[in-house]
Amino acid sequence: MITLHCIKDDFKSNRLEQKLKEMVLAYKTVYHQANEHSHPLPYIEEDDAIITDHEKIEEWILELEAELKWQRSLSGDGCFINPDSGEIC
Repeated sequence: MITLHCIKDDFKSNRLEQKLKEMVLAYKTVYHQANEHSHPLPYIEEDDAIITDHEKIEEWILELEAELKWQRSLSGDGCFINPDSGEIC
C-alpha cells in the first residue's frame, strides 16, 4: 500500500498528491504538522520502504508511471466481432 505523508495546504505536498491522483491508483494520505515527524515532509511510504528525498520521489514516480503504463497496456479494453454470428462483444 502506498501512503503519502504530507502537510495540508503545502505546495510540495499538494503537487505530489495531485500526481498520485493523476496516475489513478490506490493510496492513502496521512496529514502531519510540519514539526511532528522525524522524516522531512512530504514523503512516500510503500510497504517497508520510505522515500524522503525529492529526487528519489521523482524517480519513484517515473518508475511507477512506466510500470502502470505497461500493466494497463496489457489489460486494455478490447472488443471483437464473432466471425460466425457477427455479434460484437
